[in-house]
Amino acid sequence: MRPIKEITEETKMLAEYNSPESHRDEVKELIHEFAADRIAMNVLHNFYSFLPEAREDGIREIRELTRKNGVFLLCAITFTDNYLYLVSMEKVEFLGPLSQGIPVREVLTFFAFADDDAFKKKYPTIDHLELYCPVATDIRLCPVCGTGDNEFHAPGCPVEICPWCAGQLTGCNCRFDIIGRDRLNREKHLDELLALLEKKGRVPYDAASHRPSYMNDMNT
Repeated sequence: MRPIKEITEETKMLAEYNSPESHRDEVKELIHEFAADRIAMNVLHNFYSFLPEAREDGIREIRELTRKNGVFLLCAITFTDNYLYLVSMEKVEFLGPLSQGIPVREVLTFFAFADDDAFKKKYPTIDHLELYCPVATDIRLCPVCGTGDNEFHAPGCPVEICPWCAGQLTGCNCRFDIIGRDRLNREKHLDELLALLEKKGRVPYDAASHRPSYMNDMNT
């Protein structure tokens, strides 16, 4: 995973060339606001790397439609249109203008929409959408992987609790002992561990007790 600082600096450079000069200060301010947030920065970097209409434009705000298990459905509000993005800590996918709905069946199914018409009925405009809040400052979310309260962490998240010893899953030895390996250095090893975790019963994120104390201190 690329360092967030590297993505941010590259986004600043891209925005300098691809955003309208008349709105450049506003564009820079938004990038600065989300400089430490990987979710928003993934959207910003993608937008300025591949301008949807192949013309100068800029994002003035980002709003949240819904989220599930650390995957966010966000709307980038620009000076010309509103664009949908599917984004997580690791990747981002441009879905197209909000007015055209969601063309990907897997995305609709993931967020429990019966079809594209159901999505458009729920989100006809952006008026009632909440502004996206950086993961680290949203006390409802895991500050590392972005999963919500009572949802499962992204595999490998250091905040996840081990169901065998109740310690930190990435810090205890249970993950090695349970599959009889000294190292987990292949994808099949991780798949094997995930299967055993699900069989045992993964511990969902509890915002009230699992959020690292230093994160709570930062937000008080």
